[in-house]
Amino acid sequence: MKHPFLEIGQISKQYGNFTALEDIHFTIDKNEFVCLLGPSGCGKTTLLRIIAGLDTPNNGYIKLEGKDITSLPPSKRDFGIVFQSYALFPNLTAYQNVEYGLKNRNMKKSVRQERVHEALKMVDLVNIQKKYPTQLSGGQQQRVALARAIALSPKFLLLDEPLSALDAKVRDRLRYEIRAIQEKLGITTIMVTHDQEEALTMADKVVVMNNAKIMQIGSPQVIYNQPQHPFVADFIGSINMWKQEQGNNKLIGIRPEHIQLSHQGGVKARVESLEFRGAIYRLQLHVEDANSYLNNKRIKVDVSASTISEFKLIKGSIVSLNFPETHLLTYEEQAVI
Repeated sequence: MKHPFLEIGQISKQYGNFTALEDIHFTIDKNEFVCLLGPSGCGKTTLLRIIAGLDTPNNGYIKLEGKDITSLPPSKRDFGIVFQSYALFPNLTAYQNVEYGLKNRNMKKSVRQERVHEALKMVDLVNIQKKYPTQLSGGQQQRVALARAIALSPKFLLLDEPLSALDAKVRDRLRYEIRAIQEKLGITTIMVTHDQEEALTMADKVVVMNNAKIMQIGSPQVIYNQPQHPFVADFIGSINMWKQEQGNNKLIGIRPEHIQLSHQGGVKARVESLEFRGAIYRLQLHVEDANSYLNNKRIKVDVSASTISEFKLIKGSIVSLNFPETHLLTYEEQAVI
C-alpha cells in the first residue's frame, strides 16, 4: 500500500487550559504545495512547529513516507525551514549564511561550494553573495533564507509567514519566485499564512483553520467557490450574507461579483457609494424593495467599468439586482463560529 508523503494524524495540543489544536488530521502528497491559512491565533504556526519537531503534541502522530517521526528531534526530520524573521546570522555574508548548514554535514569543500552557488543562483542572488544581511533589502534577506533552506536538499520545506514583513510589490514577486522554485525542485512545501490571496495564488491545497480546528481542505478554486462553512466563505474573499425569512434558520450567501445588475425586474436597490478598485468597482447598495425580504439590507456588488457606463451609475442611482441560484450558498445558522 502506498503511503501518503506526510500524514498529520489526530494532532491535539493544549497549553494548560488553552487548546491550540484539536484533532487535526490531513495528508500531503509528494511535491504538493500546501498552505495552512487562518487568522492569528488559530493554531497554524503551532501545527507547523509540531511538524518540524519544535513542539510536541499531546495526542496524535506525524508520519513521513509511512514512518512515524512524532518523537524524532528536528535534526532527524530532513526539512528546511524559513522563518518570518529570516533568522540570518548578521556576522556572516549571504554566501556564508547559505553554507552554514552544509558545514555540519562533513561535505567536501568543492561539493559545498557547488551547492551554495546553485542555491544562490536559484534565488538570483549570486551577485550579492559577499554582502552581509544589513546590506541587503528585506526581499533579498528572505531569498537568502530560502537559499539556505534549499541548499540542504531537504525532503520537505516549511515556510512560516515568509512574506508578511515585505511590502506589497516585493511580496507579489516573491510569491511567484517561491512557487517557481518549489515546482522546479519538486519539493513538498507547507506554508503558514494569514493572507488569503497568498494562499489562493500559491497553493495546490489550502487547509483553512479557525479556533484550533480545520474548517475545510481543498484546492483554492473549491475553497473559494464552494466554501462549506460561513467562516470560510467570509475569511476567503468577500461575501454578502443574510438570514432567510423569519422562522428559518438558514443563512444565504453570495459573492459580490456573482450578483447581476439588470434594468428591470429583480430586487430594487440604491447605490450608496462607488469604490474604484482598478479592474473593478465595488458598489455599496441599500435595498429599497418592500417586496423583498432583503429590504433595508446593505449589499456589496463588484462590477466592471463598462457596467458603470452601461447603467450610468452614480451615487443615488436605483438599480435592479438578480441573484443567480447557481451562485447562492446556503448554510445552517448554528454553523457560524
